Amino acid sequence: MKIWLLAGCLLFCTMKVSAQDADNETTQAGYVPVISGAVGYVDSINGGTSTLLPAIDPVLLIPIGSHVLGEARGEFTGVFSRRNGNGDYTGQVFSELDYAQIDWLADTHAMVVGGKFILPYGLVTERLDPIWIDTFQNLPLTYSAGTQTTGFGVGGELRGVATQNDKFSVQYSAYYSAHSNASQFGSAHATGFDASVYFPTQRFEVGTSYQRFMDDPRHINNEAVYISWQPTHLPLDVKGEYDQSYYGLGYWIQAGYMLSQVPVANSFFKNVEIAGRMQQSFPDHGGGHGVPGTQTERPGVALNYYIRDNWRIISSYERSFTSAKDANLWNIGFTYRFVWPLWPGRK
Repeated sequence: MKIWLLAGCLLFCTMKVSAQDADNETTQAGYVPVISGAVGYVDSINGGTSTLLPAIDPVLLIPIGSHVLGEARGEFTGVFSRRNGNGDYTGQVFSELDYAQIDWLADTHAMVVGGKFILPYGLVTERLDPIWIDTFQNLPLTYSAGTQTTGFGVGGELRGVATQNDKFSVQYSAYYSAHSNASQFGSAHATGFDASVYFPTQRFEVGTSYQRFMDDPRHINNEAVYISWQPTHLPLDVKGEYDQSYYGLGYWIQAGYMLSQVPVANSFFKNVEIAGRMQQSFPDHGGGHGVPGTQTERPGVALNYYIRDNWRIISSYERSFTSAKDANLWNIGFTYRFVWPLWPGRK
């Protein structure tokens, strides 16, 4: 099954590579529908238990003129593990409508969003979570601190750039989500905001997120502070976040480095990315709601190779330390990113 899943996904990617090769003069698609997203496959081993995770995450973009955009993302993920621990692989494919929203670009400082949207909390949910972006395949320990209960909201959102000049820019987003149990539109009753300041000269960003979770059984506050830095003269990417909620607190910090500037780097090694991540979580009130119930430390490393800008081989190793049990977490696989205009003759 491993071989067939991997071969099928690789064949799909190979068939579509030529579709993205276009000369610079014919890449203007204009206001036409686009399907984007990624195909991925991960063989994950957690504490000796192997799980196969093939996935397809399509994104549909439908522009209506230059000021209105409809967008939606789906998720089809297979989860296959060995029967009784050592038998044949068995499992099922789970489907999910991640978000479906209408964006209205009111002016250069404000965009109004309605529908099911990603909760703008911290760095991961909107920026790092998609399979074609994340450096590590396992989410941070405190990921769910501000994403209860589904990570998505149903309601309205206002976002944009409050001010911008040569020295800095300020971005913001504020939202209200209603409680919903509707199929594919599940969400919690919550409100919150995210804001950050970006300094283009230093390529440094610092931001904060706040959420008021108002679903039963308890109304709680969730807060986050995060940083992001890409030095001008180094192929380095540093990110970190501190999260706090009623159920616990924790942090993660990671750095990724491309080997393109290493003196001995050739055409192979210049496409190699190495990364390290350290994270800790500390439960409060017993933990739960995604926060580990025991204090956990999890250092890790990742090694990724970019065959193309949109096609990479991914791998990572993390060691989880807890008072209950230590465990190794291994991941290896690939991701392929695609973008196809849905209009004849457009590239």
